[in-house]
Amino acid sequence: MVNLIVGLGNPGRRYRYTRHNTGFLVIDELARRNGIALEERRYKTRFGRGLIKEHEAILAKPLTFMNLSGLAVGRIMEVFNLGKKDLIVIQDDMDIDFGRIKIRQGGGHGGHKGIESIRDLLGASGFARIKVGIGRPKGYNDLSDYVLEPFSDDERILLRGIIGRATESVETLLCEGVQIAMARFN
Repeated sequence: MVNLIVGLGNPGRRYRYTRHNTGFLVIDELARRNGIALEERRYKTRFGRGLIKEHEAILAKPLTFMNLSGLAVGRIMEVFNLGKKDLIVIQDDMDIDFGRIKIRQGGGHGGHKGIESIRDLLGASGFARIKVGIGRPKGYNDLSDYVLEPFSDDERILLRGIIGRATESVETLLCEGVQIAMARFN
C-alpha cells in the first residue's frame, strides 16, 4: 500500500517560513529524515517517492496556492490511483495552541481553505490529518495577515522541535495506525 502524504502551504520563497506553510516544513523534514528527494514537478505538485519506516510513501507539496490545494491533491491521487484512505494531510491550525499536534480522521474543514479545497474535490473527508497548532492571534482584523506572516523570533526557537514532533506523528500514523498515533500525540 502506498500513502500520499501532503503538506499544505503556499509555493515561493516569500511564504517559506510563514505559519501557513507548516505543512511544507513537515514534508521537508520527512524527506530529509527518510532520504526522499522532492525532485519531481508534475501534476501541479512537487513530490518524491520513497520509504518511511518501511512503508511506501509519496511526499507532496502542492504548487497551487493554499486555496486551490484540492486541484493538486486530486490530480496526484488520480495519477497514482489512490483513495481517501491512502491520504494523509499535514496542515496548520490556528484553533490549536502553538506547537500542539492533533491527529484526526475525517472531520470538517474548520475554515481552513486548503482543507476545504481538498474536501470539495474529493467529496468527503475520510482522510487522515495531522494538525499543527499555530495559535489564534489577538488583535488581527484579517486572519490571513496572521497566517501569511513569518513565525516570530520566539516561535522560531521552538519550531524545530515542533516540526520534529509532527514528523514523528506521521511516522507513527504510518507504522502503528491512526488510533495509536492519536493516543500518543493528541
